[in-house]
Amino acid sequence: MMGKMREYTKGILYFLIVAFVALMVVEWGADYSGWSQRRQFVVGKVNGEEIDLELFNQAFRNARFSEEQRSGKNLTEEQLNSLRNQVWEQLVQRILLKKEIEKLNIQVTSEDVANYVRNGLYQQYQDNPNFQSDGKFDPKKVDEALADEANRQILLTMEAQAREELPYVKLQSLIYTSLFVTEQEIRDEFKQQNLKAKIEYLTVPLAAFADRKPETGEEEIRKYYEKNKEDFKNLEMRQLNYVYFSIVPTAADSAKIYHRAEEIKAQALAGKDFNALADAESEDPSAASNHGDLGYFERKDMVAEFSEAAFAAQPGEIVGPVKTNFGLHVIKVADKKTEDGVEKVRASHVLLKFEASANTLDEAQRQSGLFAETAREEGFAVAADQLKVEIKQTTEFANNKIGQIPGIGKIESALMWAFGSEKEAISDVYYTPQGYYIFQVANIKPEGYKPFEEVKEICQNRIDLEKRKAMAREYAEKFAGRVKAGENFQAIAQSDPDRILQADTTDYFGMNIFVPRIGRAPAITASAFNLPLNQPSGVLETERGCYFIKVKDRNQFDEEAFSSQREAIRNRLLQQKSRTVFTQWYEKLKEQAEIEDNRYRFFRG
Repeated sequence: MMGKMREYTKGILYFLIVAFVALMVVEWGADYSGWSQRRQFVVGKVNGEEIDLELFNQAFRNARFSEEQRSGKNLTEEQLNSLRNQVWEQLVQRILLKKEIEKLNIQVTSEDVANYVRNGLYQQYQDNPNFQSDGKFDPKKVDEALADEANRQILLTMEAQAREELPYVKLQSLIYTSLFVTEQEIRDEFKQQNLKAKIEYLTVPLAAFADRKPETGEEEIRKYYEKNKEDFKNLEMRQLNYVYFSIVPTAADSAKIYHRAEEIKAQALAGKDFNALADAESEDPSAASNHGDLGYFERKDMVAEFSEAAFAAQPGEIVGPVKTNFGLHVIKVADKKTEDGVEKVRASHVLLKFEASANTLDEAQRQSGLFAETAREEGFAVAADQLKVEIKQTTEFANNKIGQIPGIGKIESALMWAFGSEKEAISDVYYTPQGYYIFQVANIKPEGYKPFEEVKEICQNRIDLEKRKAMAREYAEKFAGRVKAGENFQAIAQSDPDRILQADTTDYFGMNIFVPRIGRAPAITASAFNLPLNQPSGVLETERGCYFIKVKDRNQFDEEAFSSQREAIRNRLLQQKSRTVFTQWYEKLKEQAEIEDNRYRFFRG
């Protein structure tokens, strides 16, 4: 029993809690105690609470190790950038939630902890035969296991983790207090997923009027512009000058890495234990646990360059260095075999990544710092001239939530600086994995409306489109009487002297997908699932033209199937609502918070 209890411990605590809390506590492994002792390097602040460099880097290393262990691959630079941002967001979120718990004075009692652990175990062991009597779950057996002194340490561990989690569970419960799903919502969702219809249609395509030029005067266009002026609003825009000091590996850096790889290969060929070399030299995170041994793999499991070298070698052969997008590999092939007609190789490797040397990094940092200092004292252009660096310029851009600067990428803190600074202001040095940037505000275009002359053609095209839609509707109305009388759609289309009308029948389609051969047409979809069979509709307007429809076939609402799916649908809708409610609540909480992000000042990943 003790062994079974230990085996199932890992997943028990999280059965009630949403993933964001479990991820922050378990995956990042963040220690939030004793921050006041680690203030020398402050990465950021959240409502006055500091996130120091040690904490941030530890959380990032934990996350990176977990992700690379999960995928079995080294993360690309883009993935590492994304992961850094995820870690930052998780740390910010954790602090904000912790402060909200303190603000609401959420308390956890010993009884809360005991019930939480016990209920979690009950749910976890429902189908475990070790906790059943006469084929049914027996909660007494769980209680007996909890009372067993042999399981005491396991229980204490679970209780400690539960005590950490429960405040967040209680906060979550408060957020979701008024959350519910109505019976009608469940039925509507079932319909969306299960009902299908097939329709016959008669259409007046808008394209038939494409060559007709409506008469639209200057005054009419100007009135449209004034009425719809908000459509032509310009956001505040910025344009930046910038200089860039690269920290990508130089040719000399790459040559040193190649030289080191050749040295490692020579040591392996001389008889040095390959696993020991991997332990000492490999920059593959998995080497810490597998000593460089990749196990058996197929050709498709590895990047092409690696597979080509490994499968061409013989058992015992050492090959390389092999260059891939991960770096340089020295490979030792241990064995080859064929399973179910598939060739496999077992190999170990030592990975050396292409990274800039300390000298390259230091020189880029020194040069960028010197430029920033000179630029503030003597001007941006003067500094560029003295240090012989090129001044580049972005296109105009608006503020955006993702922190994107055109031509450069995502630097959220630099974007915030740009929209909080005056023209010709000079920034601090911003670090990215590609290098150091210093910016100057080159131009500011204030918020306002685009002038009439600039959007006149757009306004005219919109007016003309509405007039063509009116033409299509007017043309369709000429046939409305015949449609209402039940006349055959094909016959009506064939009798059209202008050959504009078209008739056809769709395949079956659902409520939440495009209508075949028509596209997205909410009015048609709504009619298809509400009209009686074979009863013609009135004129239905879409972006592609005007339609009459008749429902040829539609399956009925299946009460028995609905009953069997009802609870699953309810739970799914509840989860969707929960995610939406939490996201909205958290975004509001975050907007009201004072968040200072200083990662760019010293973070090198």
